[in-house]
Amino acid sequence: KQLLYKSFNANLKGEIWKWLIGGVGSLMTILLAGKNYFNLDIKYSLYYGLGFILLIFLLRFFLIFSVNIFIWLNISRRESLYGDAILILRDSFSKIHSLRKKEKIEDWEFSEVMMFFCDNLKKIYDRKTKKNCSISIKVPIRGNINERAIVKNLCRDSSSTLKRDTDTYKQLRHTIIGNTPYSKILNSILKGNKNNLYYINNDIHFNGDYENTSRDAYENKELPYKSELVYPIIPYAWDKSTNNYDCIGFICIDCDAKNTFNDKYDIGIISGVADGIYDLITLRNNQKENEKNKNN
Repeated sequence: KQLLYKSFNANLKGEIWKWLIGGVGSLMTILLAGKNYFNLDIKYSLYYGLGFILLIFLLRFFLIFSVNIFIWLNISRRESLYGDAILILRDSFSKIHSLRKKEKIEDWEFSEVMMFFCDNLKKIYDRKTKKNCSISIKVPIRGNINERAIVKNLCRDSSSTLKRDTDTYKQLRHTIIGNTPYSKILNSILKGNKNNLYYINNDIHFNGDYENTSRDAYENKELPYKSELVYPIIPYAWDKSTNNYDCIGFICIDCDAKNTFNDKYDIGIISGVADGIYDLITLRNNQKENEKNKNN
């Protein structure tokens, strides 16, 4: 009903009515067009003139109503999509917060929670893109991210693990400098450019200067995805006015279709995710370091 009422009101407005029936002269021109141009009786000329105005009204109403329906359906889908995303992330973060409260985090607990997190992120982006997405979390082998660091998979979503984490893939040296997304993000961090901390490529096969060390793990060096979104695992409240940065890894999302990621909603989701898992990974790293020092 609201859409009908809104469309009806919108149909009554607009320049077209000022042009057609905005004055007595314009109205009489339409009503008497049949008499003046087609030699019709004045009665039939009035009928046809009124019918023409009614036809314009109905066609314009149908067009406006169709546009409003289209907008409403898109808004409803978006609200449903991001509403589901909020609920999925709530479940993910509840597990992370529960784990952070423990005095000691066991390896299996940490792996289980991170896998759960990746699986839930995949659900969100699969629904959003209506395609197949893969989620992975990359961390440096030693220390924090720097230009010489080598990264490895901390975790992948469960459905992509067997397909992607092959022996060939594991044997490769995945360097920062050898991967365009990582090197560009690190460059932005070093420059204090907080507004450009992410990397989106919606057609990696078309981009000629795209570097990726994973190519050698696949036949003909062809990557199994076409779009990619990468975001650093860094505190959301990071102070860009200082020269200090604390990037401890990357969240990588890729999709087997082109043109799937955008700068607004996707970055909004992933920036909150990165901030949420930053504390847990940092806590885990500190715990491992303390255990190592204790044993030594």
